[in-house]
Amino acid sequence: MSLFNKKPVIESTDVDLEDVKFYRVQDSTAIYDYAEVIMHRVPIVLNFDNCLISEANEVLLFLTGVLYACDGEVVKIQDKIYLMAQKTDLAGPTLKRFVAEYQKK
Repeated sequence: MSLFNKKPVIESTDVDLEDVKFYRVQDSTAIYDYAEVIMHRVPIVLNFDNCLISEANEVLLFLTGVLYACDGEVVKIQDKIYLMAQKTDLAGPTLKRFVAEYQKK
């Protein structure tokens, strides 16, 4: 076994922007609904502008675990806006363009 193994190549899949679900999170009551969408491999964008910090953290922590189990990632788009998707979808051209366009540098 080699000490320096190559990372597996992530093959990209392209999703339509119409397939991405956008949610404005008010509290943590719909946390299982968001998890269900993620488990069906649908990318979601969560906006936490109108949410308490404690509830936003609860939602983010729980969904990060769900994404880890589903081989996904969280990408911070702006201060309180996050994209959650599968790694293969994030490597695709549509979500790469979306992140590049809306992410603050």
